[in-house]
Amino acid sequence: MLLEVNNLHTYYGNIKALRGVSFNVKEGEILSFIGANGAGKSTLMNTLSGTLKPREGQIIFNGVDITKMTPRDRVKQGIILCPEGRQIFPKFTVEENLLMGAYTEKDKANQKANYEKVFELFPQIKDRQKQMAGTLSGGEQQMLAIGRALMENPKMLMLDEPSLGLSPILVEQIFGLIEEINKQGTTILLVEQNAMAALDIADRAYALETGEIVIEGTGKELLNNDVIIKTYLGA
Repeated sequence: MLLEVNNLHTYYGNIKALRGVSFNVKEGEILSFIGANGAGKSTLMNTLSGTLKPREGQIIFNGVDITKMTPRDRVKQGIILCPEGRQIFPKFTVEENLLMGAYTEKDKANQKANYEKVFELFPQIKDRQKQMAGTLSGGEQQMLAIGRALMENPKMLMLDEPSLGLSPILVEQIFGLIEEINKQGTTILLVEQNAMAALDIADRAYALETGEIVIEGTGKELLNNDVIIKTYLGA
């Protein structure tokens, strides 16, 4: 098991955002979390990345207890977060944004190889290396954000709402690219409001409500679950 999360409780002040969340991620799979706004999806991602500290619970990654590890050390372990809202550096070029993603990678050959791999996946931004990131379209900015995360060659890539603000055609394109990244050997942990897209590519999935896991199963099982259909798929 690549990731094991046991009884995770995370608070914002006195507000309990995660309530005893437990799950695991197998190496090589796509695991999706779906849920409405306020369900705790981004809280979960930030807790796993280390920017939020849980009050209770344990996080084991690749056999190592990382519960008290700093965000930087988690990156070195191979956990990389592509955050909600992209959070690129708009006044930096595409190239500079990508190199910022490789700040812990000291091997120049690895940096170069990862840089080239990004443009193989995202040829749309290859010719824009010297362009300011803030002038890219929304879809191109999302590609850049994912590309920046890939510069660290993650063992597990965490994607927080990658479809946010994108047109249906771009959503389809981004999710196709996520599948391709997975096929190339990267484990994916995905949180999404777009339940249909997230479940369609998921090996396994969980539904979060008010900080608790309420339903779990394969992506196909959740796509055919009456509660999921009624609550998240608009039927």
